[in-house]
Amino acid sequence: MFGRQKPRSKFARVRSLVWPAGGLERGMKYILRRLQRMRGSPHALASGFACGAAVSFLPLPGLHFIMGGLLAVAMRGSIIASAIGTIIGNPWTFPLIWISSFRFGHLLGFGEKGDITEGSLSKILKGVADDVWRGNFLEAALDSLPVFEPMFVGGSIMGVIVWLAFYFSLRRIIRTYQRKRQERIDANRAARAARLRTVGEG
Repeated sequence: MFGRQKPRSKFARVRSLVWPAGGLERGMKYILRRLQRMRGSPHALASGFACGAAVSFLPLPGLHFIMGGLLAVAMRGSIIASAIGTIIGNPWTFPLIWISSFRFGHLLGFGEKGDITEGSLSKILKGVADDVWRGNFLEAALDSLPVFEPMFVGGSIMGVIVWLAFYFSLRRIIRTYQRKRQERIDANRAARAARLRTVGEG
């Protein structure tokens, strides 16, 4: 009765996971509502999300969920929030993240710039991910060193900046939301108690 008249294709469903139909602004508002309604302290939720967003800047595709969760545990953050935070790194944003982190790392003096393009970075990182999952860690490190080193250094520094930006902004927003929600709950309880007293006196 309330379903779609025309079912969405598989491609549309997958695309909606990484890029909401309403665009980036609507997607971020949805994520913020999810965080506000989750159980947990402002620190845990903000820290967890910030951890997931920060690790998305590391050139380790396929390991972001795990790394985000481990970092969240170390910082007493929410593991679930960290998983949500990794959505910052997705097929739409990875090219920009990879190019930016590589250029930043190279600017700091790491690696050799060479003739690196968006396509070659994607190919190299895909190969790194495949080698990691197969357990060929040494081979992955050696083959990717020319681009991995500047990307890792640049991405790490950018990740710290992203963590700080998300943590302090989200903690304030979530704390304000939780305070107002508690005030509404307390007001409703007081109103119900007043009504009960009125009925009892009558």
